[in-house]
Amino acid sequence: MDIRKKDGSLAPAHIITGVAGERVAEDYLKANGYTVICRNYKPYNEEIDIIAQKDQYIVFVEVKTRREVKSQYGRPASAVTAKKRANLARAASCFIKNFPSDKFYRFDVIEVFVCSDKNTGEGSYKINHMKGVFGAKGRIWI
Repeated sequence: MDIRKKDGSLAPAHIITGVAGERVAEDYLKANGYTVICRNYKPYNEEIDIIAQKDQYIVFVEVKTRREVKSQYGRPASAVTAKKRANLARAASCFIKNFPSDKFYRFDVIEVFVCSDKNTGEGSYKINHMKGVFGAKGRIWI
Protein backbone atom coordinates (compact mmCIF):
# COMPACT_ATOMS: atom_id res chain seq x y z
CA MET A 1 0.00 0.00 0.00
CA ASP A 2 1.51 3.31 -1.09
CA ILE A 3 0.32 6.19 1.11
CA ARG A 4 2.04 9.52 0.71
CA LYS A 5 2.12 12.71 2.76
CA LYS A 6 1.39 16.10 1.19
CA ASP A 7 5.09 16.59 0.45
CA GLY A 8 5.15 13.35 -1.58
CA SER A 9 7.17 11.32 0.91
CA LEU A 10 5.99 7.92 2.02
CA ALA A 11 3.84 7.91 5.17
CA PRO A 12 5.23 6.26 8.32
CA ALA A 13 4.56 2.55 8.87
CA HIS A 14 1.99 3.16 11.64
CA ILE A 15 -0.10 5.34 9.29
CA ILE A 16 0.05 2.71 6.56
CA THR A 17 -0.98 0.07 9.11
CA GLY A 18 -3.89 2.18 10.35
CA VAL A 19 -5.23 2.94 6.87
CA ALA A 20 -4.92 -0.72 5.91
CA GLY A 21 -6.81 -1.70 9.06
CA GLU A 22 -9.65 0.70 8.25
CA ARG A 23 -9.94 -0.73 4.73
CA VAL A 24 -9.98 -4.27 6.10
CA ALA A 25 -12.66 -3.30 8.65
CA GLU A 26 -14.78 -1.68 5.93
CA ASP A 27 -14.53 -4.81 3.76
CA TYR A 28 -15.41 -6.95 6.78
CA LEU A 29 -18.49 -4.85 7.55
CA LYS A 30 -19.70 -4.99 3.95
CA ALA A 31 -19.17 -8.76 3.82
CA ASN A 32 -21.29 -9.06 6.98
CA GLY A 33 -24.29 -7.14 5.65
CA TYR A 34 -23.48 -3.60 6.75
CA THR A 35 -23.87 -0.60 4.46
CA VAL A 36 -21.03 1.85 4.96
CA ILE A 37 -22.45 5.36 5.14
CA CYS A 38 -19.11 7.15 5.35
CA ARG A 39 -15.48 6.85 6.40
CA ASN A 40 -13.42 9.29 8.42
CA TYR A 41 -16.29 11.54 9.47
CA LYS A 42 -14.60 14.63 10.95
CA PRO A 43 -16.69 17.24 12.68
CA TYR A 44 -14.49 19.70 14.54
CA ASN A 45 -11.39 17.91 15.86
CA GLU A 46 -13.00 14.51 16.38
CA GLU A 47 -13.14 11.63 13.92
CA ILE A 48 -15.22 8.50 13.49
CA ASP A 49 -13.42 5.91 11.38
CA ILE A 50 -16.52 4.29 9.89
CA ILE A 51 -20.24 4.96 10.13
CA ALA A 52 -22.32 2.04 8.93
CA GLN A 53 -25.89 0.81 8.99
CA LYS A 54 -27.32 -2.65 9.50
CA ASP A 55 -30.89 -3.56 10.30
CA GLN A 56 -32.21 -1.12 12.91
CA TYR A 57 -28.78 0.32 13.81
CA ILE A 58 -26.55 3.19 12.79
CA VAL A 59 -23.13 2.02 13.98
CA PHE A 60 -20.20 4.28 14.83
CA VAL A 61 -17.05 2.19 14.44
CA GLU A 62 -13.62 2.88 15.86
CA VAL A 63 -10.96 0.77 14.17
CA LYS A 64 -7.77 -0.07 16.03
CA THR A 65 -5.00 -1.97 14.29
CA ARG A 66 -1.88 -3.72 15.57
CA ARG A 67 0.87 -5.39 13.58
CA GLU A 68 1.25 -8.16 16.13
CA VAL A 69 -1.32 -10.16 18.04
CA LYS A 70 0.84 -9.84 21.19
CA SER A 71 1.78 -6.19 20.86
CA GLN A 72 3.80 -4.34 23.49
CA TYR A 73 1.01 -1.76 23.39
CA GLY A 74 -1.67 -4.24 24.50
CA ARG A 75 -4.90 -5.08 22.77
CA PRO A 76 -6.00 -2.58 20.12
CA ALA A 77 -9.25 -1.83 21.97
CA SER A 78 -7.26 -0.68 24.99
CA ALA A 79 -6.30 2.40 22.94
CA VAL A 80 -9.95 3.52 23.01
CA THR A 81 -9.47 5.59 26.14
CA ALA A 82 -12.06 7.62 28.05
CA LYS A 83 -10.93 10.72 26.14
CA LYS A 84 -11.27 8.91 22.81
CA ARG A 85 -14.74 7.61 23.76
CA ALA A 86 -15.82 11.15 24.69
CA ASN A 87 -14.53 12.43 21.34
CA LEU A 88 -16.40 9.68 19.50
CA ALA A 89 -19.59 10.51 21.40
CA ARG A 90 -19.26 14.21 20.45
CA ALA A 91 -18.67 13.35 16.80
CA ALA A 92 -21.62 10.93 16.83
CA SER A 93 -23.82 13.62 18.39
CA CYS A 94 -22.90 15.96 15.54
CA PHE A 95 -23.71 13.27 12.97
CA ILE A 96 -27.06 12.53 14.61
CA LYS A 97 -27.91 16.24 14.69
CA ASN A 98 -27.06 16.67 11.00
CA PHE A 99 -28.52 13.36 9.81
CA PRO A 100 -31.43 12.42 12.10
CA SER A 101 -32.74 8.87 11.86
CA ASP A 102 -35.35 6.68 13.50
CA LYS A 103 -32.69 3.97 13.89
CA PHE A 104 -30.93 2.99 17.10
CA TYR A 105 -27.31 4.03 17.58
CA ARG A 106 -24.41 1.85 18.64
CA PHE A 107 -20.67 2.22 19.23
CA ASP A 108 -18.48 -0.66 18.06
CA VAL A 109 -14.75 -1.28 18.10
CA ILE A 110 -13.11 -3.41 15.45
CA GLU A 111 -9.69 -4.76 16.32
CA VAL A 112 -7.57 -5.63 13.29
CA PHE A 113 -4.45 -7.71 13.75
CA VAL A 114 -2.06 -7.53 10.79
CA CYS A 115 -0.29 -10.78 10.09
CA SER A 116 1.93 -9.46 7.33
CA ASP A 117 4.66 -7.08 6.22
CA LYS A 118 4.75 -3.98 8.44
CA ASN A 119 6.00 -1.76 5.60
CA THR A 120 3.25 -2.51 3.10
CA GLY A 121 0.36 -3.28 5.46
CA GLU A 122 -0.75 -6.04 3.13
CA GLY A 123 -1.27 -9.68 3.91
CA SER A 124 -3.65 -11.58 6.13
CA TYR A 125 -5.66 -10.11 8.99
CA LYS A 126 -7.50 -11.29 12.08
CA ILE A 127 -10.58 -9.32 13.07
CA ASN A 128 -12.35 -8.99 16.40
CA HIS A 129 -15.64 -7.08 16.10
CA MET A 130 -16.79 -5.82 19.50
CA LYS A 131 -20.40 -4.61 19.28
CA GLY A 132 -22.01 -2.02 21.54
CA VAL A 133 -18.90 -1.60 23.67
CA PHE A 134 -19.70 1.77 25.22
CA GLY A 135 -22.56 4.19 25.68
CA ALA A 136 -23.05 7.73 24.44
CA LYS A 137 -21.46 9.16 27.57
CA GLY A 138 -18.34 7.06 26.99
CA ARG A 139 -19.02 4.44 29.68
CA ILE A 140 -17.41 1.13 28.73
CA TRP A 141 -19.66 -1.91 28.52
CA ILE A 142 -17.01 -4.55 27.85
